[in-house]
Amino acid sequence: MKLKFLSLLAAAGVMFGALSTATAGTMQSSDAADKPISQVSDVQNMSDDTTVYIQGYLIQNLGNEMYMFQDDSGTIAIEIDDDLLASDTVAPNALVWIVAEVNKNGQVTSLEAEEIQFLPSQATNTTNSANK
Repeated sequence: MKLKFLSLLAAAGVMFGALSTATAGTMQSSDAADKPISQVSDVQNMSDDTTVYIQGYLIQNLGNEMYMFQDDSGTIAIEIDDDLLASDTVAPNALVWIVAEVNKNGQVTSLEAEEIQFLPSQATNTTNSANK
């Protein structure tokens, strides 16, 4: 009986390890729910190097790894390194959840993405279209 229990426990550990490996590097939808989401209007008043969590749309590719991000409160430029996008293509009005750092350069505030997760779009943002 004890041997059967240990075998079952070991099998469960292997399955859990495989599941953890399979999901490594991908953010679960609950991750976004666990973080306080900031608005663009709030980001404008934050200090340099502050880490923020934002959710909204990538509405325009500005070139050189720069994008225009929009939420209900406004828009802001955000730098997203190509390696963060991996093989993902930025579709027009892509709904995203981003961990970013605030960058202040004089009176100009922008963001630098540290992590990005493309989310299934629940509503279409038709005000703007992304230019890739």
